[in-house]
Amino acid sequence: MKKRLMALMLCLALLVPMLLAGAGASGVTLRFIDVSPSPVRQEYFEKTFAKFQEETGIRVVYESVPWDDAANKLTILGTSNQLPDVITTWAGWLGQFTSAGWVIPLKDYIAGTEAEYTDTVTKLVWKGENELYGDTYTVPDGMMVKGVFVRKDWAAEEGIALDPAKGWTYSEYFDTVRKLTNPEKNRYGTSFRGARGAFDPLFVYLQTFTGGRAYADDGSALFNSPEAVAAYEVWNGLYLDGSAPKDAINWGFIEMVDNFTGGLTGTLINDSEVTATCIANMQDEQWMVMPMPASDVDGKIYNTINSPYAYSISANSQNPDAAWELIQFLTRPDNNIEYCKLTGLIPIKKDVGDDPFYGPDGYYATFMQQLNDPRLVVPCAFGPFSYTDMHQGMMHEEMQKYLLGQQDAQTALGYVAGELESRMKQFLADNPGSAVEQPKSLSD
Repeated sequence: MKKRLMALMLCLALLVPMLLAGAGASGVTLRFIDVSPSPVRQEYFEKTFAKFQEETGIRVVYESVPWDDAANKLTILGTSNQLPDVITTWAGWLGQFTSAGWVIPLKDYIAGTEAEYTDTVTKLVWKGENELYGDTYTVPDGMMVKGVFVRKDWAAEEGIALDPAKGWTYSEYFDTVRKLTNPEKNRYGTSFRGARGAFDPLFVYLQTFTGGRAYADDGSALFNSPEAVAAYEVWNGLYLDGSAPKDAINWGFIEMVDNFTGGLTGTLINDSEVTATCIANMQDEQWMVMPMPASDVDGKIYNTINSPYAYSISANSQNPDAAWELIQFLTRPDNNIEYCKLTGLIPIKKDVGDDPFYGPDGYYATFMQQLNDPRLVVPCAFGPFSYTDMHQGMMHEEMQKYLLGQQDAQTALGYVAGELESRMKQFLADNPGSAVEQPKSLSD
């Protein structure tokens, strides 16, 4: 009997550490979902989750879903009350997620720590969320600022002088695109985006004619005026005049970046996250970054400043405090800086030290320069309502119809503007006391 008892005690002694290692010493296991998986991201998260478990005893299970399927997958999980504890979200989903009650407010968790975060987080991201949704629902994974990636070697061959400190206007940018185009050399001036996401940079350009606003106070769209239609034609003229390959009508993010780094296109408007790809695939003498062009109307630089993704806590979480502890760990300066370098982002915490990546001679100098430019204005978003369906369909589909000659510019822009206006006015009607978003600057 004693031998059996001793054997049982020995088995338990061996089994308990294994159980603790499997479930976390705290007994808590969290689920985390990544909506933009890649080998680099998965390796980072799994390594960081292992560190987190060592420090806290909380186990984190990594899950992922490809970006193209993420909106639909999260919607299914949300409606079935099966969302993971911590979600990587995109700003365009927040209207749907908050109205459905799928994510919880974070203001009480954040309280007292605001001073740790950069102004881009507190004065732009969180201010915007509070204006649109009445609370804070995300913590950014890093910040993105758009810029124009340029083939520096091509520009030198064409005698084009480019100075990031001086900047340029949209007219000068369009002129540069055409000068860099030389089909005989298989060179095209721009990585034109014709598929999903195509309306995003176009929308910013249209807002350079509206002072950064998207809607009048009553919800009427401001970006479908005759002036805006003319601007729509100018923007899409880069494709129609041959400054982009014909296949660019089908390009999304990956194709744009691949064709820039691969030597087919001479400019690429995109976020700072592309920097990491350029560092990995190009020589320093081949590329540079110019700031976003200034408005030809008022000289201001209208530039989106946001996070590619952010961390939110699911309303389904049984352990929201542990989920918040994970978000704090992921955004701790040492972890956040490592993550931002891997993914091409700008850290969200003020404590970045003297890291050369973010200094005046670093790869991110032009992006940091824009954050300190008094001319910088962050234009308004599409709206506080859900527009995921439009972003995945109508926005680029109507543009493609114009590019293919199936409808005129006024019709193509009018359909999108009309639908957005309808949703904006419905939102105002359904939410008495709410107001349309206003442009923002870091000096506000």
